[in-house]
Amino acid sequence: MEALRIVMTLVISGLIGYFTNYIAVKMLFRPRTEKHIFGKRVPFTPGVIPRNKPRLAKALGNAVGEQLLTGNDLKEALSSERTANAAAEHITRSIFSDDTLGSKLGSLLGDNAEAAKELAARRITETVTAKIKAADISSVIISEGTAAIKEKVAGSMLAMFVNDELIAQLAAPLADKIDGYLDENAEPAVSKAVNEELELLLHRSPAELLENSGITQERVRAAAAALFSRAAADSLDDIIASVDIPSIVEDRVNAMSVEQVEELVMSVMKHELNAVISLGGLIGVIIGLLNVAVQKI
Repeated sequence: MEALRIVMTLVISGLIGYFTNYIAVKMLFRPRTEKHIFGKRVPFTPGVIPRNKPRLAKALGNAVGEQLLTGNDLKEALSSERTANAAAEHITRSIFSDDTLGSKLGSLLGDNAEAAKELAARRITETVTAKIKAADISSVIISEGTAAIKEKVAGSMLAMFVNDELIAQLAAPLADKIDGYLDENAEPAVSKAVNEELELLLHRSPAELLENSGITQERVRAAAAALFSRAAADSLDDIIASVDIPSIVEDRVNAMSVEQVEELVMSVMKHELNAVISLGGLIGVIIGLLNVAVQKI
């Protein structure tokens, strides 16, 4: 009977210690909302973490922003050679993929891709047409044609009759015809040619165009890495200064539900909290042993 009493004392003490710590750990997260009896809030509701979530969020934000991930840490990571090479590799793979220019434009602009293509075609057409008209082709044709005619009849009897005045009289209507034709047909002709060339271009891949120009992947990778490093050196200070890491973390934690906060804490400390519960049982057994020992004295 004495042995049974001792065993029962140890078992009960262990269970009390175990479940005491178990309840304490559970009370960190539960209940998740306030409980009321007769209009009065029940003490210890909600649990410790739900009740102090704003304070926890602020503490986590300060810990992350001021100790775990400072602005200098972020700058060092983003401006490192490893980051530059990784960014350059990603850019190079994207450029030298089998995707066409058209598909890349579609993925970049979405529903606006067709409008962008039409705008580009219209702007190119307008520019080329304006250049054609500004070149005064009719005057060039007449000038060159006059010189060719005079050279052709030079030394012959026709040279007596074919003078500059006669040629000008004959050329004036021709000039008007050429100008009229250009006014009426230049833009449609240019537009047709531009759209055809643009379609051909959009069905080719950037890799094909670059390789045909003698630009290799290695040159693109090196240029992208250098550009990224230069941009990081020039811009990171201003960018990092504008990023308030503690506030971002605080806002993110505040936006999380209590369930999500519990999952986050348990994902990090589940093993430790279970160890605390088990330790409660062990301490309970030890206290039971001490109690039995005291009773024996």
